[in-house]
Amino acid sequence: MSIPPDWKSLQHWPESSTVSLSRIHLMLMAIALTGCAPTVPPPEPAPEPESTVEPLSVPQPELVPAPEPLPESEPVRRPQPKPKPNLMPEPEPASPAAVSVLKSSGGDTITIHVPFGAEVDESILNSALGEAVRKLDYSALLKRTEDDSIIRETREHFSNMERLPFRPVGLTGEEASFSLTFALDRERIAAYAENLISPTVTVSPTLVTPVTPDEKVHDSFDYLPDGLLLEPCPGVAYPKSSILLPNAPRAHRSGTHRGIDFQSPYGAPIRAAEGGVIIRAEHGYEEITNDFRKSLLKKAAHIGRTPSDVFEHILFGQAVYIDHGIDIVKGKRLVTIYAHMSEIAEDVTVGATVKRGQTIGKVGASGTSDGALGNWEHAHLHFELIIQDKGGERYMGQGLRYNSLTKLLERLFVSK
Repeated sequence: MSIPPDWKSLQHWPESSTVSLSRIHLMLMAIALTGCAPTVPPPEPAPEPESTVEPLSVPQPELVPAPEPLPESEPVRRPQPKPKPNLMPEPEPASPAAVSVLKSSGGDTITIHVPFGAEVDESILNSALGEAVRKLDYSALLKRTEDDSIIRETREHFSNMERLPFRPVGLTGEEASFSLTFALDRERIAAYAENLISPTVTVSPTLVTPVTPDEKVHDSFDYLPDGLLLEPCPGVAYPKSSILLPNAPRAHRSGTHRGIDFQSPYGAPIRAAEGGVIIRAEHGYEEITNDFRKSLLKKAAHIGRTPSDVFEHILFGQAVYIDHGIDIVKGKRLVTIYAHMSEIAEDVTVGATVKRGQTIGKVGASGTSDGALGNWEHAHLHFELIIQDKGGERYMGQGLRYNSLTKLLERLFVSK
């Protein structure tokens, strides 16, 4: 390394010079900081002294320039280790909580609890309310006996999924869910039962197909003689409940009741109310399924009435028709119908003649939903009297109010 000029000039400065020492100190500090020192050549040999003393000449070293800064080196890039594969399976996202159904102890309040994000199926609501309806104690609600016809008709009416007796009463929201509450509509049930007890008479002429469109619907039936009919079930008088009599509504089939339901136990004998000729006797009757029965009732609901073929050939079940001729009442033909039978007597065949009081079969529940299930608890005889004349045909009591109807029945039926 060569000597900087400034360093050589220092050789000629006096030793006592403070400026030169300071400057050297500064240069040493710079060298220490930079990490390098200058190389100083040895001094030249001194000449022989002469008589004249000359001042000592000190060579001045060259100043070493500050070394250039080393170029910044790029940071060493070390290879990054490859991430190890995660051998643990990723946890599945937590599924939302399921919908829950809460019921009160009495079954008259149903609460559907739905967490946000939960899948809500329409069948959950239908199932919860439908089950509650099936467990209702209508006899306790209406304070009537279990085998009462009002109870049976009310139960059947509200068992329809479109007429469930529950109404929404509350909707509450929480942080992550909401709840919908339904309450039993007791007033609605009571009102329906009250209507059955004292119904508004509605006449549907299409239940018995008229011969002419302008058939006379209202009839006093005063032409029918007293004691015309023997009670078809021995020892069982005609019922007093309007729901079991002609003109009672039958909402489940979109029609009107046109006969009398005699409450007699399953298997009890049935006798001919009057002598005549058998014109229908279904010995080979086979019970239909409830699914098929319901499909027909849906069609009835669609057209707003009970079709005659469905009514007489399906809903009657096993039945017997007796033609009583045209001699009992002048100008009129009388026919009696015995429906829902469980058995028909062997000698009762089409064309055979039967006498008044002759046993023609047994009480059953064929043609009903209970009959399809093999439940005989509500077995009964459905009895009708059909009157035909030039003006058309009608069922006994058609269009009469309750008081007029019961007076007519009181006059017509005898026990023996």
